[in-house]
Order: sequence, then structure tokens, then C-alpha cells
Amino acid sequence: MTEPHARVDPLQELQFALAEGDALLPPSRLAHTVLDTALASRPAGRPIDEPPPISAVEAFRRAVASLDRLLDSLETDEWRRPVVRGLDGQELVGHLIGVEHDFLAGLHAPHGAQADADHVASTDAAAAAQGGRPPSETLGEWRTAVATTLAALADAETSPPQLGEVIGLHGLHMPLGSLLIARTFELWTHEEDIRRATARPVQAPDAASLRLMTDLAVTMLPAGMRRAGRGVRGRSARIVLTGPGGGTWLTDLDPDTVPDGARPQRPAHVRIVLDAVDFCRLVANRVDAATLAPVVTGDGSLAQDLFAGAASLALD
Repeated sequence: MTEPHARVDPLQELQFALAEGDALLPPSRLAHTVLDTALASRPAGRPIDEPPPISAVEAFRRAVASLDRLLDSLETDEWRRPVVRGLDGQELVGHLIGVEHDFLAGLHAPHGAQADADHVASTDAAAAAQGGRPPSETLGEWRTAVATTLAALADAETSPPQLGEVIGLHGLHMPLGSLLIARTFELWTHEEDIRRATARPVQAPDAASLRLMTDLAVTMLPAGMRRAGRGVRGRSARIVLTGPGGGTWLTDLDPDTVPDGARPQRPAHVRIVLDAVDFCRLVANRVDAATLAPVVTGDGSLAQDLFAGAASLALD
């Protein structure tokens, strides 16, 4: 027979709490030593089990492979199910074919017609062209398009200067590496759209890809807030994204701040804790922040502005 747990004496617990209040701060030299050792072990804001880094090209390649596996598993009737924006699965893949063609054109003419073209309108013809075709033909056309893209990116994968060249696509003007991460974001988002439409479980990106996605999304928050009419000046946020691919960011939300990871030299006005994958679904405008129950401390109205800005980054 096991003994019951002893009852906790509240007076003893109070003594412990008072003793903590009397505890001395460690000597400053010891505090600096501990901090220096911790920072030498891993950069601030990075989880201990952070995945090995991958290139933006590899993240895009993985997103292509994941979507390809899903499309290959679809039955004929599943291609016809409504997915998003009134498009069925086959038309949505047609949209992605159109995006691929515009992206390839942008590689050769970074400031060409596709640089500022509307993301949806510029691909409407490619989406409509899939009507009446066998799904296998649509899948084959998409596979050809992404294979051509990956072949064109072969040199860039090992050439940081090429990944730093600014490319224009559908209103986005950013380094090629960042644009590929944004494209990884889109492929994953539409894969989840199709999964929901066909009653399949949604699937998070691998941790290494997710890490690139969260980094880019946090960097773009000031631009998103400005797009949503929620631009703020002199305000900052500490964003803690939990789970694989997460991390901690102290970010300036001023839209005029150079988006280069500059850390504000003042305490954050709001602190937000949220699952990394849920944050990406918020950025993709596929969930509402209110349904995610993020942990918010500090300026709650600033948090709402940040969530609105995050959702405005979606291209669809």
C-alpha cells in the first residue's frame, strides 16, 4: 500500500517565498560570465534544438516536392473540389503554373512587366486554361514549370551574390533568396488549402524551412502593418514563436526602419507568444488571431495592429 502524499504546509511555503525575496543577486562578474557562456553556446533568440540551416532554394525545392506528393495522390473528383477564391484544385494548380511562368520571366527581366503585375489577375488565364483538361495534364504542366525553375536556380543555390539580387514579382521587390522563401510560403499555404478541401490533415513545413519562413515573416511585419493601415512609429514588439522553426525576435515596427533585423534599443511595447506554425497560418490569412489565443502582454491594441499587418501579407 502506498503512502498518501504529505499535505503541503502553507506556512512553510510562505517561508520559502520570503526567503526568495532575501536572496542576493549574483556578483556582476558571475552574471556576465553566465551570459557570455550562454551566448557562445547559441545566438540569442534561437532554440537549442534549431535545425541545420538550408538555402532558400532548398526550402523551395522541399515545398515543391511536398505539394507534388499531395497532387499525385488526388483522385479525379478531388481535383474538382472548390478550394480557394472560387477556384477548384485544378484551377488552383493552374494559378501556380502562371506564377511559375511569371517568376521565370522575372529571373531574366527583374524589372519587367511581371514585377508589378497583380498576383491573381496575372494568373487568371493560366487558371482558366485548366478547365476540361485531364488532371494528369495539369499536373504534368506544373511539374515541367517547376523543373524549369529549379534548373534555372541551380547556380544561385551555391552563389550568395545571386540570391541577393533584387527580383520583382507581383508587387514584391526583394532579394531572390527572400522571394524564394515567400514562394515556399505560398506553395505550403496552397497545399494546406487543398488538404482542407479534400479532408486531409494539414501538415507543417519541416523545421528548417519553417525557420526561414518565420524569419522572413517577422521582418516583413512593418510593411504588412503599413499595408493594413496600421503603421506605427517608435513602437516595438518581442515576438516569441514556439515549437520547431520558432525563436524570439525583438523587432522595430516602424515602417521606415530598414528591414535588416535592426533591434530597437528600448524595451518592447508588447510581447506576443504564439506557435510558429499558427503564426505562419496567420500570415497566410488562413486563420484569425482571435481563434489562436496568443499570449499577449503589454499594449494589446498594438498586438491587434500587428496581427492585422501579418494577415495583410498574404498574396492568395
